[in-house]
Amino acid sequence: MTRNLTKQTQRNAETPDTESLFYMLQTKRPAGSKTEDDFIRRWIAPLGTTEDGYGNHIIRIGSAPVMYSSHTDSVHRTEGKQRIKTKGGLITLANGETSNCLGADCVAGVWAMREMVRANISGLYVFHREEEIGGHGSQWIADNTPELVAGIQACIALDRYGTTSVITHQWGGRCASDAFAKSMGKQLRGYKADDGGSFTDSANYTHLVPECTNLSVGYYSQHTDKESLDMFHLLDLREMLFRFEIAGVNIRRTPEARATHGKASIGRAWDRWEDDSGYWRASSNRIARNVLEFVRQYPEETADIFEQYGITIDDLYESAPWAS
Repeated sequence: MTRNLTKQTQRNAETPDTESLFYMLQTKRPAGSKTEDDFIRRWIAPLGTTEDGYGNHIIRIGSAPVMYSSHTDSVHRTEGKQRIKTKGGLITLANGETSNCLGADCVAGVWAMREMVRANISGLYVFHREEEIGGHGSQWIADNTPELVAGIQACIALDRYGTTSVITHQWGGRCASDAFAKSMGKQLRGYKADDGGSFTDSANYTHLVPECTNLSVGYYSQHTDKESLDMFHLLDLREMLFRFEIAGVNIRRTPEARATHGKASIGRAWDRWEDDSGYWRASSNRIARNVLEFVRQYPEETADIFEQYGITIDDLYESAPWAS
């Protein structure tokens, strides 16, 4: 696809704005907080986005039938600022910082999308609200403005830990075809199909969009104070996304009715309750009533949670030597 770039967008394409990445990571953004609103006002709204009825920010560039997805909230328990450090390209919380997470989930995705918009890369860009408390922003779009994604062939979320995943399953249900994931890997060096996804906003579009995936953006140990971001990988991904062509991937999956667990759809299975810290969490419509039932009901999701918290197969065997 040929794009006519202005001198400014050409400069944006050539030089990554890493300074903004550092500033963005210093912001704690619980859903609905003043800090999240400030984050959107400073880093997203100036791109020329339109705010919808739920607070999602959206911008369309060109006509490529691809949607890029990220979210503006984090799992921080408090709003405000935090200190970070970088060493050898790895960004973490600064020594002594008491924040409960770095928030690279999903600053990494927001930053990558911001870079793509600044460089005038064709696509539909949606910066979702309230992903961390149940995907409410994307659910609102799917329920109220599904025409937004009419004609979209692939929804690509930039919200996965690690450096290699092209997610094909979320919450145990298929969201993208293996053929799609394999063809994505031909354009994104080192990426391959991963059927162990948990949940991100793209899951709420599986009944509307053929291929819905989630790409690794280089963070690890998300939702913990050990969270880190591999900045060098994120920069490499930026370059690969700049060259990415949706016309070069296989679109094989047929959109189907929302995946369900019990009586609730993925998006509706999350209700809100507030703990003593003021942090919203998912609650109602739970099938499992204890850890054992959860593991039996959601084995893939449990494995994904272990990986998120840095628990390896060796750790498991060391904790249960009789299982070896």
